Amino acid sequence: MIFLSRISRKDKWLFFYYASLTTTLVILLYLFRYVYPSKASYFLVVRTHNLIEYSLLTYIFTFSISNRIIRKIIAFSIIPFFLICLIDYFTSTTPELAYVPLIIESLFFITLIIYFFFEKIKQDASEPLFNNFIFWFAVAFLINFAGNFLLFVYSKTSHDDKDFLSNYNTIYSIVTIVKNILLCIAAIIKEPLKPKTGLYDGLIPDTDFKNMLNTRNPNNIK
Repeated sequence: MIFLSRISRKDKWLFFYYASLTTTLVILLYLFRYVYPSKASYFLVVRTHNLIEYSLLTYIFTFSISNRIIRKIIAFSIIPFFLICLIDYFTSTTPELAYVPLIIESLFFITLIIYFFFEKIKQDASEPLFNNFIFWFAVAFLINFAGNFLLFVYSKTSHDDKDFLSNYNTIYSIVTIVKNILLCIAAIIKEPLKPKTGLYDGLIPDTDFKNMLNTRNPNNIK
């Protein structure tokens, strides 16, 4: 909210919506866990966050991916992911985290972000990549999904192990804190404005162009 006036791009607006919705869902999670305890409602909110997160993150990355085929794959991947979430929800015997959708989401975004950096490395840029919002945004979620991937893989079979739960909470908390710090950097970074280009910019230097006009001016011919 503090840096709302700096938002001038679609990807930053989407990030603002993501942060706002996540904050609202976190408040609901707190209510369903401590104020009005309801395990079913708690995990339903978690699953809703997974869907919102996947949808908004894919949409944000479509603004920074150049390959049209990859952009279409990213956009249409929301449909199968939504179906997987529904199947996992209705086949779960007890309220629990959506481990299978979380694993799929992590693998998908790890691959997508690696491709994003590969594509950016191949492009010529006048400004360093770390001066852009999307760089810090991508790094934050790469750390998030890579750091939590193995936790989600082993959670299904080790959720009753007290030592595993302790390690899970520690690792998940550290990864989340690092991710949020990087997202804060992404939110406050001020991207450089692109300079306005004229008809002859980049073709002929200003001094040479003026000299050329002076030599062709009849008044300058003796």
